Amino acid sequence: MPDISVKVQPLGLGECQVKSPVTWATITLYWSKSGGIIQTWTLTGASVVFSNDVHGEFNFTVQIKIQGYRSFGDSTPTTDIVKGTFSTNSGISAGAVYRLTLNASPNYAVSPFFNLPEPEIVNAIGTVAGGTALCPGEISLVSEGIGTGSTSYSPPPLNVSEIRITVNNTGNPELRNYVINFTVSPSCIPDLSKVYVTDSSGKQLYFWAFNDSTNGKIWFWVNYTVPANSVREIMIHLNGTGTSQYFNPNRVFWYFNDITLSIQGGLLSGNIYVLDYPVSNFLNAGYDGYAVDTNATLGKPSLGSIVLPTWLGPYFISVVDDAGYYYGLGATGNDSIYVVEGSAPDRVNNGGAPVGTLPSWGPGVYSIVNYIYNAGVHTRLYFELSEFIAGYWTGSQTLARYFMLGQRYGGPSVYEWVGVRPIAYPAPRVIVPSDCGASIGGGEYTFTLYFRP
Repeated sequence: MPDISVKVQPLGLGECQVKSPVTWATITLYWSKSGGIIQTWTLTGASVVFSNDVHGEFNFTVQIKIQGYRSFGDSTPTTDIVKGTFSTNSGISAGAVYRLTLNASPNYAVSPFFNLPEPEIVNAIGTVAGGTALCPGEISLVSEGIGTGSTSYSPPPLNVSEIRITVNNTGNPELRNYVINFTVSPSCIPDLSKVYVTDSSGKQLYFWAFNDSTNGKIWFWVNYTVPANSVREIMIHLNGTGTSQYFNPNRVFWYFNDITLSIQGGLLSGNIYVLDYPVSNFLNAGYDGYAVDTNATLGKPSLGSIVLPTWLGPYFISVVDDAGYYYGLGATGNDSIYVVEGSAPDRVNNGGAPVGTLPSWGPGVYSIVNYIYNAGVHTRLYFELSEFIAGYWTGSQTLARYFMLGQRYGGPSVYEWVGVRPIAYPAPRVIVPSDCGASIGGGEYTFTLYFRP
């Protein structure tokens, strides 16, 4: 019988090196929430998005460690290990959403009033196996890729070249030239000058990024036409050759002013700045309203070095009624927020009791959101993404043609830049993988496993 020569290439070498078939997997948990002051949160499901196309049989397993309080009387949290699995014989597509099968549905008690925090994802590890590679040789071998991923790789490995942002527009019509905004941790952006943004097809999108170093965030605003009733992804690419012409706030916002505004109050009357952009453009385009974003340090009302606690300082005018009266929200020196109104924007007065508290005088990013809903005009104020007060006007009042920033007493209030963007109600939900979220800018129960090569 003749000899047969068999050449076997060792696994882990050369073209048939055993390696992970995917670079990362982003997982989102879904919760059912019920109750009032004390809520019950029950884990009802999970989904996963993979970074790469994989052909043939594919298997994924993840173990998620969740910590939370089981009931109102618990003095210490409970730790649960939930296993999620996904398997297919027909391969996977990069960016597609796949449902995970969970082996448990733990529930937790949540109440900010009784110091019962929301459940926390402590850690997650996962494995993938699948994909086929034909090894060359007189008798060929087929190797299967395998990889182990973890949430503990922060910042991501150097081979991770993008951050995937989920935009959930379920229940909304198409949002044309909408502006998606979110924040990312600086630890995930090694070099902002190399960043560019695309949609899932690779089309470059106009964007603007602002390094909010004081508050530890990198802010992004992306001009993106969101398809109707959709869940889509946009990608922040980390290793480009430069942001070029797509890094342009004038192509992102519908109005942008990067000239520093310094608005000083007076002894007898205040000063205003009118944004020279008709807000009717948003309504004519089918949007419910608009948001004014600005990086600002607000000026407390004062006489020289003496702060005037109950005197009005900075204010924001967004509404005018049929009689020509202006309506908005403003802050006093004791941090109180009042409804302000008047026949002229430099003669607004405190109206009634305070409606809220200013969380900070800055510096930081403020958003003043104005929109029409249920035949009324709503004004909401945000600082660093966190809403702190809302005003509501009804009757014959409408959005003013132009938005006004004012300073009644003291100051100055300094606005480094101002950008205006459209608002849809409800707004599409933007989810940042939690390992790249900046403070409260991270996605809710969305995290990424990174797989080492």
